[in-house]
Amino acid sequence: MTTTMTIPADTLRSLGLHEGDTLHIIAEKDSAFVVEISRHEEGLTAAQSKAATEWLRTSTGIVKLAPGETEDDVRVAYYREKHKLDS
Repeated sequence: MTTTMTIPADTLRSLGLHEGDTLHIIAEKDSAFVVEISRHEEGLTAAQSKAATEWLRTSTGIVKLAPGETEDDVRVAYYREKHKLDS
């Protein structure tokens, strides 16, 4: 499901966001959110982007998933540990 909302610019301006950036909420702790900002690198060509995507798709075996565990579960656990957030 995708929801599009309008948030006042002043609320997000301090994050240095630009049009086209992707903001992903990693976790919520107390009265704050841990966010990841992805910005399209202007110098990245279509071929480089495809190569990076292919590498990610074919680099199996680096992380072992437990039965029923998803890539998203592993990513969230990584950020929780990295930012020392409670589960």
